Order: sequence, then C-alpha cells, then structure tokens
Amino acid sequence: MKQLEIILLGLLVFVLPSLETPKTIFWAFYILAFLVRRYREHGFAFKKQNAITLSVIALFLVSLISTFVNWPITKGLSGAFYTLSYASLFLCLYYGDYTGRQIKAVALVIVAGALVGLWFGLVEFSSGVTSSMGFHSAGVTTQSSIYLGLVIITGFGLLVDGTEKHLLLTLSLYISLFLMGIAILYMGSRGAIFATFISLVIFLFLNHSRRIILISSSLIVATTVTAFILISTYPTNMNKPDKRERFSAERLHKSDNERLENWQIAIRKISTGKDLVWGIGPRNYSTIDPRELGIKLNFLQPTDKLNHAHNLFLTQWVEQGLVGLVAMFTFFTLVLMRLIKKWPYCRETNRQWVWLSGLGGLVIPVIAGFFNTPFYQEHAMLAMILMGAMYAETKRIS
Repeated sequence: MKQLEIILLGLLVFVLPSLETPKTIFWAFYILAFLVRRYREHGFAFKKQNAITLSVIALFLVSLISTFVNWPITKGLSGAFYTLSYASLFLCLYYGDYTGRQIKAVALVIVAGALVGLWFGLVEFSSGVTSSMGFHSAGVTTQSSIYLGLVIITGFGLLVDGTEKHLLLTLSLYISLFLMGIAILYMGSRGAIFATFISLVIFLFLNHSRRIILISSSLIVATTVTAFILISTYPTNMNKPDKRERFSAERLHKSDNERLENWQIAIRKISTGKDLVWGIGPRNYSTIDPRELGIKLNFLQPTDKLNHAHNLFLTQWVEQGLVGLVAMFTFFTLVLMRLIKKWPYCRETNRQWVWLSGLGGLVIPVIAGFFNTPFYQEHAMLAMILMGAMYAETKRIS
C-alpha cells in the first residue's frame, strides 16, 4: 500500500500545475489509500496529537466553521475544500512513515511536473491563448510564480544534496534549474522572485559552503543574463503586442497602486468591526463592495472582481476572522520553530535538501503572500507537501 501511495502522490504532483480534474482524482485516491493503510496498521487513532497536528486540523475546522457561520456564501464549500486538500496532504506526509528515498523520488517528480507544466504554459502563451506566461492550472502569473519558486528551491536542494552523485541526474537538475530560473524571471512576479531569492540566501548563510555558493552564483548569473535577453527580445506575447507594457515602469506603477487599493479595502473592512471573529467566509472576498465602505477607486475599475486582498494575512483576517488568522499564524510559527531547531540535525545527517524544501514551503508563500496572493490552490498544496516532508524527515529525534 505504501508503494501505491507514493505512485499516487507522484501522479498528483506531476499534474498539479497543469491539469485540474486529474489533480483532484489523484488527490482523492492518494488520501483514500493512506487512510486504508493507516486503518489496517494503526486504526484511526493518531497517538501523536502534538501541536503541529492540532494546528493543521484547526486550519480546516476554522475554515469549515467560518463557512457555515456565513452560510449561504457565494463560493459554497470550495474554501473549506481547498483547506482540506492542503491540510490532508501535510498530515499524510507527516504520518506516512515514508523513507527518505521515497520522499526524494516524489521531489524529483515535482521538478519534472513543473517542467512539463512550463512547456504547456509556453504553448498556450505563444499561441495567444493566454496573455502572460504561467501554468495552465496553478493560477494566474503571481500564483504560478509562487508555485515555480517552490519547485526551484526543491530542485536546488536536490542538486546540492551530498548523499548521491549521478552525473545524468546532476546535469538534468542544472538544466531544469536554468530553465525554471528563466521562466520565473520572465513571469515577472516580483514577490515570488524576491521570496525565492530570500530562501536561497538563508540556506547559503547557514550552510556557508563555497561549492554551493559557487553553484548558486553561476546559476543566478546565467539565468539572469538569459532572461534579460529574452525579455528584451520578447517582452510579451508576440501575438498581442498591445500587452507589451507588462515589464514597463508604467505597468509596475499601476500594479503597485492596485495592490495598495486592495490593502485599503481590506483594512477598511476590518475597521468596520463586523465579522471580526469568524470573518465573511473563505473564498467569499469577492462579495465586498468598496463603494459600501466609502472607498473611491482610482486604479481598480468599479467592475473589477475582488478575489483577495493581495496580502495573505489580510485576506485570512477578512475571510476567516481573528480565529482564522491566529490558526494560520500558529501553524506558520510552529513550522518556523521546527526549521530553526532541526537545521543542525539535517546538516549532520545529509537531509539538507528536505530542510531547504521545507524552508521554501514556508518562506516563499509567506513573503510573496505579503504582496500577491493568499495561501490556497495549487501552491498551497505543494507547500504543505514540502513542509510535511520536512516534518516527517525530522521527527525521528526529539
């Protein structure tokens, strides 16, 4: 059964950035396979009901309660289902008792799936189906960039891992990181780029290996130069030259001001004092009318649909209230504490790659989430897989 779970998890992460329906099917079968094996081996009793387990369960329960408190809501149960999808993945990785080799195999499939997803996205972009580069199913450019940043950090961890040395694998990872680096720079999401860079800097600071610093520096220079040439030559979809302003100062200025207006809307909504405890319901942000809050829009159009506050924590506060905000902050804090505590262990036991993946799973969505998008959809699922794997690999010692 465990082998079947790894196969299903591999299929899930392979299609995760590109195919919506297969993603849901593989997720459901993976959870089912895990529960069947878990019941056969241990029953449904989880002996280690520790803080991290309770915090993950709380994330789902709060989203469910917030949904029913505000029922009926526009998005129905979709918000609670999204939370269930990523919370269940964390718990399955944490309690799965998978070997390090099995987890590493899944990580390699994550990289392969992202490369296929980028090719799929490039085909859509170059053919005019989409006006910006991104994955087919992992959300808009900002969300796709966060997803790609997570994969880049995972791939880099596999590249510098010291436990195995295979020339073909090493070469493949170099090429993969080069291509993914170009893609994330071409997507142009500053939040995701900055968050990915910060994750890498933290790892290099702690590791202080000259070899790894040289590897990372070479990759950064090569991808940056190539991306600059590519952006200068093809700044946007060749079939839609009217979108050429994507990388211009005017476009960035407009984007920043739209983000500021979104923050203003969220803060004004919170300041009304309504729905402070349980929020307005997960994924229900689109029901907010800025005009009812007395906000005059200068950059957002009155007909624009508000999907989130362009800030992870503001969105969580508005949609799931103070209880939801505390639940999310508690979970992220526990993961951070685990990373700090287990770094020496991971370094001594050659588990640096999975530690780095867990670091990326936390840092990239949080830092990018301050500017871009809340913690949901495909990038949240991938982040929870990576953080769950980190927890699983480091729970063998107290």
